[in-house]
Amino acid sequence: MPNYVAPKEDEEIAFVDMTQKAQVLLAEIEEIAAVLVDTVWERLPGYDQARMEVEDLVETVTPNLTAMISAVAQRRGLAEGELLPAVELGRRRAIQGVPIESLVASWHAAERALVERLVVAGPPPKGQDLAEIVQRLAAVTDSMIDASTEAYRQTRSEAAAHLDQIATDLVSRLSGGEPLDPADVEERARLVGVPAQVPHRAAAIGVAGEVRPLALAKAQKTVLDSLRPRLRSRILAGSRGSTMLLVLADDVGLDEALARATRRPGIPHGLVVGLGEPRPRLGEAGASCREALAALEAGLRMGTDRTVVHFRRVIPEVLLISNPLDARRLADTVLTPLRPNLVLIETLRAYLSCGLSVRLTARHLSVHENTVSYRLRRILELLELDDASQLLRPDVILALRADELGEA
Repeated sequence: MPNYVAPKEDEEIAFVDMTQKAQVLLAEIEEIAAVLVDTVWERLPGYDQARMEVEDLVETVTPNLTAMISAVAQRRGLAEGELLPAVELGRRRAIQGVPIESLVASWHAAERALVERLVVAGPPPKGQDLAEIVQRLAAVTDSMIDASTEAYRQTRSEAAAHLDQIATDLVSRLSGGEPLDPADVEERARLVGVPAQVPHRAAAIGVAGEVRPLALAKAQKTVLDSLRPRLRSRILAGSRGSTMLLVLADDVGLDEALARATRRPGIPHGLVVGLGEPRPRLGEAGASCREALAALEAGLRMGTDRTVVHFRRVIPEVLLISNPLDARRLADTVLTPLRPNLVLIETLRAYLSCGLSVRLTARHLSVHENTVSYRLRRILELLELDDASQLLRPDVILALRADELGEA
């Protein structure tokens, strides 16, 4: 059994003085709490009327100050039960959305307030006694910070998973096509921190060909991670099959941010982002979701690579894809006379894409200009057209596009 060492007389006097100081402070605990609240209220980010009531803040501060004073006065660490109010405080601040830096700063504000009160309460402390008070209070404050920040991080992690699920469900409902209750959409948006009253649009991310699910998920995550720092509002992310579907506020620079994201290192060939048109509010973004999916499908069939395909620029292709029987009938009606000689269809495509220039078409196909001229005469003859300008007819252009999309 260890030998008992009696405290020196000056240590006993210091202990009594500290006890007296603590009794003075405990009698004034509500006043100290009110002063501390005034110190942090609307001075630290997150401590404002939008997130909490002042009365609630006082109620959570008081038990923590009491525990800190008692532990310092009795020269001991905090008991497990005394840390519970700090744990609850950390959970509340996480739910209220107070930045963790503000949470830590509030604890240090409490530490400074108690040091000032302990110094002036009762007999003035000697230099050594003052150093001990500061040291013990710092240790107690550190324990409080550790308990509250651990609870804060755990709560934020749990909340983030819950909010991500709400966001995923919201995207699923928006893209599903069923009628939505605007009030329900706005309530869900509020929970995940999305302004429902501002314009929103959708983006769909996919990759052409057979891509391993893990590689596809990694590419989609790369695009999403690239977008997040560039956009001011939260991105709602969900999926339709293997396609990632995003619903985003129509921020300035969104197009450029998406374009840059598709060019990030590690993005595989064949990745396409389909972009729907903006809608005035989140509750109407379901139509933009369908446009984004349609633009993605058109972009994949057209063979675009690591690019953003706007719905408004592929409306003809979308119409052809959504009406496959009519598209095939159109292609067969116009192109059947040319099918026995596929080089004629290739030449027709090149001629139209080169702006009806024989010279550019010849260069594109790596043939002589006379060869192109002969083929064009043959094409006009088979299609029963009088002039090359008639090749710009909508039925001819759409037939060629339908043929390309059908092959894709």
